Amino acid sequence: MCGFVGFFATSPGSALAPHWIRSLIDILAHRGPDDEGVLVEPPFGLGFRRLAILDLTPAGHQPMTSDDGRHSLVFNGEIYNYVELRDELRRLGHRFRSSGDTEVLLAAYRQWGEQCVEHLAGMFAFCVVDHRSNTMFVARDRFGIKPLFFVRHATGVLFASELKAIRRSGLWNGRLNVTRFAEFLSVGRTEEVDEDENTYLDGVGQIKPAHSCVVHFDGSMEMRHYWTLPDASPVSSRQAPEEFLGAFDESLRIHMRSDVPVGVMLSGGMDSVSIACSVAQRGTNRGMHAFCYESPEFDEKRQVRDTVEATGATLHVTHGLAPEDFWQTLRRLVWHHDEPIHSTSALMGFELYRMAAEQGVKVVLCGQGADETLGGYHHLFDHMLVSEAMRGRLLSTVLQARAASRTTGRSSRALLLRCAALVRAHVLRNSSTYRADAARRRLLRGEGRQYLVPEFRDLASVRHESPAGQTLAVALRRSTMQSPLPHYLRAEDRNSMAHGVEARVPFLDHRLVELAMRLPVQWQMSDGWNKRVLRETMRGRIPESVRARREKFGFPTSAPQWFAGPLANGLREIIEDGMVMRNGWFDRDAVRTALNEHIQGRSAAKLLFNVAQLEAWMTLNADGWAAGANAARASLPSSLHSTGGLELHTV
Repeated sequence: MCGFVGFFATSPGSALAPHWIRSLIDILAHRGPDDEGVLVEPPFGLGFRRLAILDLTPAGHQPMTSDDGRHSLVFNGEIYNYVELRDELRRLGHRFRSSGDTEVLLAAYRQWGEQCVEHLAGMFAFCVVDHRSNTMFVARDRFGIKPLFFVRHATGVLFASELKAIRRSGLWNGRLNVTRFAEFLSVGRTEEVDEDENTYLDGVGQIKPAHSCVVHFDGSMEMRHYWTLPDASPVSSRQAPEEFLGAFDESLRIHMRSDVPVGVMLSGGMDSVSIACSVAQRGTNRGMHAFCYESPEFDEKRQVRDTVEATGATLHVTHGLAPEDFWQTLRRLVWHHDEPIHSTSALMGFELYRMAAEQGVKVVLCGQGADETLGGYHHLFDHMLVSEAMRGRLLSTVLQARAASRTTGRSSRALLLRCAALVRAHVLRNSSTYRADAARRRLLRGEGRQYLVPEFRDLASVRHESPAGQTLAVALRRSTMQSPLPHYLRAEDRNSMAHGVEARVPFLDHRLVELAMRLPVQWQMSDGWNKRVLRETMRGRIPESVRARREKFGFPTSAPQWFAGPLANGLREIIEDGMVMRNGWFDRDAVRTALNEHIQGRSAAKLLFNVAQLEAWMTLNADGWAAGANAARASLPSSLHSTGGLELHTV
C-alpha cells in the first residue's frame, strides 16, 4: 500500500527534473512512510512512497525496473493471488529475486501486456512505462478500491494517487468543477452523485474502476473497460450456501497474506464479525487486534463482547471525538480526503485508523462491500419486492412485504403500495423519456436544493438515471459499481492511508462478488432478513447475538447534537462571514434558519455538516492545499481555533 506519481512528458521542451517529482511524492508521505524512490528517464518521471507490507527488504523498492531496462513500474495496492501468479510465471520462464507482489506484477505485464489486469485478484492502481516504445500503461482495480487521478497539460500527462499531488504539480488550472459541487449540494449527499470520471477539480479526472489506459507519446489516451459484472445464470438454490462459503473463505485466506501483523475493524454487525471469527477459526493470526467505535447513539456492546470472547482478540475502543476537537480533526480529515466527505461517520473511521497505527498494526481487514453486494440495506427490500412481483409471484410478494415490515419499520400495506409504484416504474424503464423525467424529479427532490441560490443549483445537471423500479439484481449492481460503495471505499482508503495503515476488504474479491450477484433472490433477501446467505453460512461460526439480530446500525456520531450545542457558535460564524458563504452558492438566510430550527429540534445535520466541511475545504483551497501544516488556521473564524495549529502530514 503506497502512493505514487507518474509523468509522461509529451512536449519536447518539457523540463522533467527529479526535484519536481520528489516534491510531488513528498506530499504523499503519509501513504508510504517506509521508503521512497524517484526515477527520471525522459520522457518519463516516476515517484514512489512505500508502505512495506510484503517483502520488507530493499528488494521491494520502487520504482522497479526490469532486468533488461525496458519496463519500469510504480504500484499502489496488493495483488492477493501473487503466490499463484508467481508459480505460473515461473513455469513460463520468469525468474524472481524478491518475495513480494511488485515483481510479480511487473512480470505479469511483461508476459501478458494490457491483459495482465485480467489475471489479478486484488486492489491496485499502477503505472508501467515502456522505455523502448515510449508508452505508459496505467490501470485501476475492478471496484476502485485504490485511487488513480490524472491531469492533461500542454507539457504532458500526470497520474497521481491523490489529488493534492496534482494540486502541487502546477499542472491543474486552479478552477473548481462547480457543476460537480452543485450536483452534490443539490441532492445533499455525496452518495447520491454516481461515480464517473469527474472529480471536484476542473480538468482533473480519475481512471474509473475496472479501466486501464495507454498513453502515447503524442499525449493521446486509449481507455479500456477491462471488466464488468457478468450476466450469468443464477447459482442453484441448493448449492448457493456451500459455494458462497467456499469463495468467502478463499478470499479471506489470500487477504491474510502479509509480512506484518493484521488486525480487524470490529462492530456488532455481521460483516466485520464474520471476518474476525473466520480469521480466528483459521488460527493463522494469533494475538489479533480488533478496533471498535462505541457511541451513545447505539449499543453493540453485547455483540462485540461475544465476538471478543469467541476470537480471543485484543480489543481497542475509541469513543470518538470530544466536541472541542471537532474543528481541528475536520480540517485534517478534509485535507486528507481532497474531496467532500459523505458524513460525520468518516471522522470516526479516521480515529479508528489512528488508533490502529498507534498500536503498530499496519494492515486491517474491514467489512466494506457486504451490504452492497449481498443486500444489507433496508431500502433494498423495495427492490426485492419488485423482483418477486415481476416474476409473477403475487402471493410471495404479499408474504415478503409482511416479513419485511418487521425489519424496515414500515407497514406491509405501505410496502405493497410502494411495490406497486416501483413495478410501474420498472415497466416504464425502457422509455428514455420516462428515465430522463424520473432522474429530473430525483434531482428536484434533492434535500439540499432549498438552501442554495437559484443560479447555483440550476447548474446541477441530470446525468444519472433514477434507481426507481430496479429489480434487486440491478439495484445491487448499481450500489456496488455506482453508488454508494465507491464513496465508502474512498473514505476507507483516505482514512487508513492518512495514518500509514492498509485497509483490506475481503468481501470485494471480484470472484466472490461475481458469485454474490448470481445468488437467487431468496439467498440475498427474504422473509424479512437481509444478507440471507451470510446469515446461513455463519451459523455456528459467529455469535448468535450477531447472526440473529435484525437491526442495522449505521455509524452514528454525536455531531448532530453538537451542532445544536457546543458547535453552534462556530457554525454561526461560518454562516455570517465564512468563505463558503461568500462564494455565492448558499442562500445565507435559508441556512441561518436551518441552524435555528436544528437547535430547536428539527434536524438539519446533513446541511450543517456540508457547510462546515466546505468551509474547511474552501479555506484550504484558497490558502494553497499543499502549502504547509497550518494552511487553514489563519482565515477560519476565531471560535474554530480550538486547540492549536492544524498538524497536517506534509513534508
